[in-house]
Amino acid sequence: MFKYRLHYLSDMDDACERHYESEFPVKIGDVIEPGDGFYYCVVKEHKQKTGVRLDLSKSAQDAEEAVLLAQQYGHL
Repeated sequence: MFKYRLHYLSDMDDACERHYESEFPVKIGDVIEPGDGFYYCVVKEHKQKTGVRLDLSKSAQDAEEAVLLAQQYGHL
């Protein structure tokens, strides 16, 4: 199991998940759904002493929209 901390570049609020677990490694360009009902494109990965942090682009209603928003915002 891969565990990540999440950093939101656009839509951070109290309802956003802070952590994400996946059976498979997450890479830049992947779209994840952390459990809040929205999809986010992974735009950067930071390896830190305490684990890996993923930077996420703006939230979207589906995976395709998440990638398009990341491109519009210049994150990809």
